[in-house]
Formats: sequence, structure tokens, C-alpha cells
Amino acid sequence: ECGTQLDEKSIYCPNCGTLSVGYQREGLTEFECGRCLTLFVRSYKNRRQDLLLITIPKGTVRLT
Repeated sequence: ECGTQLDEKSIYCPNCGTLSVGYQREGLTEFECGRCLTLFVRSYKNRRQDLLLITIPKGTVRLT
């Protein structure tokens, strides 16, 4: 109804390996891991390149 189409995507968390679900909007897919609370944004650059920006919350340690 609002005119925005959201596609559901799933990816494994690069920090702990838990399957996370996010929604793609305008070339960006935003995820938040429910286990380790890591935020990551996947952006589509071209057909051979994706960029993954990982933000680990303050006070937690990187698991991998």
C-alpha cells in the first residue's frame, strides 16, 4: 500500500554464524543478529561485488 516493495533476504552472521533475516530496500539490505546483536549492511555494487559493513556493539567481543 505504501508503494515500497521489501524483499526478504537471509544471511549467516559473519560474527557468530546464526542465520539472520533482513529486508532489501533500494540496493541495501540491513540485518541485525539476534544472538550477538551485530549490525551489518549489505550493499550491491555490481554483478560481481557486494559490500558488507559490519558493526559490532560496544562492550562485546568479536567471536571469529
